[in-house]
Amino acid sequence: MLGLSWAQLGSFVALCLVLAATPGANLTVVLGCARQGGQRAAVAATVGLTLGKVFWAAGSVLGLATLLATSRVAYDTLRLAGAAYLIWLGVQALRSARRRPAVPRPDGLAPGLSAYGGFRRGLIGDLLNPKVGIFYTTVFPQFIEPDDAVVPAAAALLAAHTAVLMTWYPGMSHLLTRVGRRLARPGLSAVLDGVMGSALIGLGIRLAVVPL
Repeated sequence: MLGLSWAQLGSFVALCLVLAATPGANLTVVLGCARQGGQRAAVAATVGLTLGKVFWAAGSVLGLATLLATSRVAYDTLRLAGAAYLIWLGVQALRSARRRPAVPRPDGLAPGLSAYGGFRRGLIGDLLNPKVGIFYTTVFPQFIEPDDAVVPAAAALLAAHTAVLMTWYPGMSHLLTRVGRRLARPGLSAVLDGVMGSALIGLGIRLAVVPL
């Protein structure tokens, strides 16, 4: 068949929803962008990490991502680079928690992150996440049947994954910014930045010391 069956697509969407709802590096990066730049930065970060998944999906179709599954050196190199990037983001968040803006924002957000900055964080974070590569190497192809046209089927799965990401992550960041407006206190903002920074550093350390 040329496309996917509804059963294939529904199963994949359900898996993507579970993965998106599970706390991890992507969600933490998006929420961190929401804290530092508001909803625009969070949406831009989601666009960036979605674009990263386009790269991984293309690599899976072309067989490039298989390198991660077969080469331990390639996997460890990408894993350590991703861990270093998460730790760096966490350190930046902790530094932001120590700085106080001259003019506090009424929405409780920490200023300074542009939409482009959010996009860049999402893209780089996803490209340096070896677990995304493994997902698109091992799990993603399982939803394509032998008689499916590979490129249209892969495009349909990628579109479904994109729809899930562009709905879930901006929704979560919108909730966070609304809470920020209600709790717009400089001390609390610093605490939230500290928690977000610590979470990013923790994820980075975990990625560095606990490989798949």
